[in-house]
Amino acid sequence: MIITLVLRFVQFLFAVIVLGLAVTLIKDQVLGGSPAAINYAAFTGGFGIIGAAVGIAALFVGPLGGLVMAAIDGLASLFYLAGGIAIVVILRGISCSSTSNESQNKMYDNTLLNGGCTNYKGQKVCGYIERLDHMNVRCRENEADAAFMFMSFALCIGCAVLSFLAMNRGTGRKGALV
Repeated sequence: MIITLVLRFVQFLFAVIVLGLAVTLIKDQVLGGSPAAINYAAFTGGFGIIGAAVGIAALFVGPLGGLVMAAIDGLASLFYLAGGIAIVVILRGISCSSTSNESQNKMYDNTLLNGGCTNYKGQKVCGYIERLDHMNVRCRENEADAAFMFMSFALCIGCAVLSFLAMNRGTGRKGALV
């Protein structure tokens, strides 16, 4: 039970980090709405928090454990994997620390980094077009969000396996493995 409680706490912590990074990126968006990948990351973090809370409750409420927790963890892991892949694909080819013209042009055109764009008098105007330093920060925040989603994916897979093993083992507390 102690191992499961520690894993659930780490799962909760990672979910809070994913949600916090996504909300920071959403609030930092200047023009238009925030990109769908960032909105999805916020949803994923929120779902992860709920999953971790239910996982902690399952340690003390028998009917929540076993198959129910394995299903919730499996679903959370799929959400995390999809969110991490989405951000990585959108950031493909961008180096957050590079100051080359090619890298800067990619950042200006990237919806996750430029703060949103609009057409003004026939020209494309983006929120952070003059602030490369700020786009670098947003780039690192997106990379960190993706990294925590991938770590959460692995953690949720592990929790799902532990829940399933505990259920098959027939322990007194379904979903809790000592």
